[in-house]
Amino acid sequence: MPDKKALPVVEIFDSVQGEGPFIHPAVFLRTALCNLSCKGFNCSLPAPDGSVVYGCDTIRAVSVKFKDSWDYFSDSDSLIKALTAHKRVYLLTPHRKQDLVVTGGEPLLHFNNPVLTETVKHFINDSHRVIIETNASVDKPYIYENEILKLIKDCTFSMSVKLASSGESFDKRVKRELIDYLYENSKDSYLKFVVSKDNFESDIKEISKILSSLKNDIPVYLMPLGKDREELQSNCTFVLEKCIEYGFNYTDRIHIRAFNTKECV
Repeated sequence: MPDKKALPVVEIFDSVQGEGPFIHPAVFLRTALCNLSCKGFNCSLPAPDGSVVYGCDTIRAVSVKFKDSWDYFSDSDSLIKALTAHKRVYLLTPHRKQDLVVTGGEPLLHFNNPVLTETVKHFINDSHRVIIETNASVDKPYIYENEILKLIKDCTFSMSVKLASSGESFDKRVKRELIDYLYENSKDSYLKFVVSKDNFESDIKEISKILSSLKNDIPVYLMPLGKDREELQSNCTFVLEKCIEYGFNYTDRIHIRAFNTKECV
């Protein structure tokens, strides 16, 4: 069994950030474990024990049934080395640096783990933009500690707050205080809602409820539901039109358009 203090990592790869306002080359760090299961998304994956696990499109990063396929980093030096192996030097623009995108699972579960926090600090100090992809529902006490706050101030949070279609209860997936806190204490952070034409009437009512409960006027991106090119294309025009109607920002899923269901490149 891995050390309890080790950081569980599903994968490390370099690609392009395909969602949100920063469509930019990036190194991705996908941590394991999540506080939500989101079985309402109805994705499925066979587990090593022969069972079928249902949930979001990153089930292998969520379910402990896949834990034997994860890597475990017990110190930040080894994790930084693994990430640095994916850094690129651009011949025409040598000053440009890839973003570091920390995703999951749910990376905020590990913000009390020095393996992760020291790694994030290293990339910030090396002038990389660091984007934390979070569901913004992990309301852990350590997130409000002063040392973590210093780290939060130098990160951008892509807050993908889950809607009713996830199958999770409202109180479990929507933490208004945490959403406001992350926005107020970070830079360039934003909200991202995954919507579809089939559920939009209920989605927009819930989005309105969430936004009206927040203290801050946080930038909002709508992203079409799309686990593959076909589903993405079936929703994108409708969602784009709704962004025009409501004044929201639109974000596509460039990685789905380019690579379909391939998970990394």
